[in-house]
Amino acid sequence: MTATAQTAETADGGDILIVDDNPNNLAVLRALLGAAGYKVRPALSGAIALRAVAASLPDLILLDVRMPGIDGYETCRRLKADPRSRDIPVIFISALQDTQDKLSGFAIGGVDYVAKPFQGEEVLARVRTHVALRRIQCQLESMVAARTCELSNSEARYRVMFEGSPIAILVYDTDTLEILAVNAAFTRILGYTAAQALGQPLDFTIAPIQRATLRALAHTLTEHSEEAAYTGRLGFLHRDGASLDIEGVLQRIGYPGHKAQILMLQDVTARRHAEDLLQLAAKEHQRQLEKSAYYDALTGLPNRAQLTERMRQGIDQANRTGCAMAVCFLDIDAFGTLNDSHGRDGGDRLLIGVAERLRASLRGGDTLARIGGDEFVLLLTGLKRDDELDPLVQKAQAHLAEPFVARGLSGLTVMLSASVGITVYPQDNADPDTLLRHADQAMIIAKQRGRGQCTRFDRESNLRITAHQEAVARMRAALARREFVLYYQPKVDMRAGSVIGAEALIRWRHPERGLLPPGAFLPEIVGDELLVELGDWVIGEALQQMAHWRAEGLELGVSVNVAAQQLAHPEFIERLRVQLSRFPGMAAGRFELEVLETSGLENIDLVEHIIGACRSLGLAFAIDDFGTGYSSLTYLRRLSADTLKIDQSFVGDMLDDPGDLAIVTGVIALAAAFRRAVVAEGVATVAHGEALLALGCARAQGYGIARPMPARDVPGWVAHWPDPAWQALAGRPPAP
Repeated sequence: MTATAQTAETADGGDILIVDDNPNNLAVLRALLGAAGYKVRPALSGAIALRAVAASLPDLILLDVRMPGIDGYETCRRLKADPRSRDIPVIFISALQDTQDKLSGFAIGGVDYVAKPFQGEEVLARVRTHVALRRIQCQLESMVAARTCELSNSEARYRVMFEGSPIAILVYDTDTLEILAVNAAFTRILGYTAAQALGQPLDFTIAPIQRATLRALAHTLTEHSEEAAYTGRLGFLHRDGASLDIEGVLQRIGYPGHKAQILMLQDVTARRHAEDLLQLAAKEHQRQLEKSAYYDALTGLPNRAQLTERMRQGIDQANRTGCAMAVCFLDIDAFGTLNDSHGRDGGDRLLIGVAERLRASLRGGDTLARIGGDEFVLLLTGLKRDDELDPLVQKAQAHLAEPFVARGLSGLTVMLSASVGITVYPQDNADPDTLLRHADQAMIIAKQRGRGQCTRFDRESNLRITAHQEAVARMRAALARREFVLYYQPKVDMRAGSVIGAEALIRWRHPERGLLPPGAFLPEIVGDELLVELGDWVIGEALQQMAHWRAEGLELGVSVNVAAQQLAHPEFIERLRVQLSRFPGMAAGRFELEVLETSGLENIDLVEHIIGACRSLGLAFAIDDFGTGYSSLTYLRRLSADTLKIDQSFVGDMLDDPGDLAIVTGVIALAAAFRRAVVAEGVATVAHGEALLALGCARAQGYGIARPMPARDVPGWVAHWPDPAWQALAGRPPAP
């Protein structure tokens, strides 16, 4: 018989329930028993196991002892208390190996006990024997029920013996230990016919050295409950004298006319090849589990757990050799925006490409790991001189900077860069987790300096990171305590003599430092999620204030500043839609978003998409500080913003500086050519207003018109503007 045939014959469709709170143990046992032909059902807890048994009775249960909630012992008690499940054999599998633990398991109805870490061959043997024994017990129950049909003892014995069973079975008298019956498998395995075995002592074919042990076990078994059993290896002798390695099970049974016990035998030697194959399958499954625990599923690179281990090895190497180890933390610049633009599949393809590029830059012995999202770590070991490090990092950045033309990106060419933070052991004499954190902190500083930057960790940078984290915590607490407030600076049409709106400007009523302008605190949270949360708060407060003014009879448009970080957030439009839904009809062209030109509008296509989405919600869009960045003309050409705001640095000096005057003149002309509205910021005097009107710019804001003021002061100011000085400009036409 082939190993495959043996396996299928042994399993015979047995239904096994495995109960263990460790998914790895479940997976290994499931693979082992599934490959042997059993139907396997897993359960991660005692509660799940009880529900599974209630739904469908298994042939056998493998039960862990230590589990949260209902442990294995309590699960077994409940199973044995239920008439439907009390006869299902339960094998405990546990790391608890004290004798008392095993006795506790047997006392509540367990039939066997396998110690962890378990051996696959042992588990398979125990499962086979107890499944077969369970079927014999079921047959015995059928025999007893059939007595009313006056079945003869010989027919009953025949049914008990399961002549077709592959398990060798002996029934023997408890008092005399004489063999009462054997089945055909006994003859096949041991070579003795039934006639040669009947009437012989139980141990007649066992190795002499184990005969006393077997007799002692048989007598001891009579002192325990009917569920008690012995399972273990026994050395038998074939009729021809050959030694056989046999797995034996002793258990009490009911037998007509006798106090009897049953001995079930399996030839382990005959199954060894099949079990070796199963062991190999289990080991391969375990190898796959270990790989998933230490390697990234998407790129195949080492993950954080594997990286930590290699960092420990690198530290040991550095201590032995005196060479240095560099931990380089790489974060792909603006990857979130790319991922949003190209979808998850496109983003995954990019990450795979990044991994390939970075892997190509490695030396032998170096490690590249992916520790999450778009974050990678280069571990460079064996550095003998400090000047070796920079060229290696630059090489990795150069590989990454080559254009990507990836499938799944609609044929687009994508340019990538990475911000890199570096720390070096033993100069930074720390453990792996701390080294990784220091490199991460250095990367954050590099990212704040711009795309593709590289920064080394030092104590000062650590202090800056710590200060940043503390600032974020303070400001988050201030937001919860409602210490932030909006001030409003009016915007006017100087020629019409009317107020056209107001810009909402955040202030912090600091309990110790007083009223702080945004420049005193917002730079401290750039890059943190709190900046987005604070931006959402500003929008909500401004909309609520507009509604309040409307209730008072003042229809006044409001503009709010939106950071590029907030604008690029994947949920920006949806959050905005939710905010607007609380104030229906409030936008209608009177609510405007302003974004700084210098804030880093890296993905112009995305920004244009957002502008379109905002316009569909009834919002207007303005580019603030226009003219101060390097891409002013690009933004003007590609972004359909409604308004350009001339930066106050040009307006403030335009009366004295010909260069600033030329810039202001040029921006006004560009706005007219591209049919954009234009607003001049920083108007400090009426003379500035006169000059702007002469150039064709009528809309303005600045200290010369009004300083930012609390919301409660705005209605009164609007009612009294323009004052006499500005009234003189009303109606003045632009110069020809």
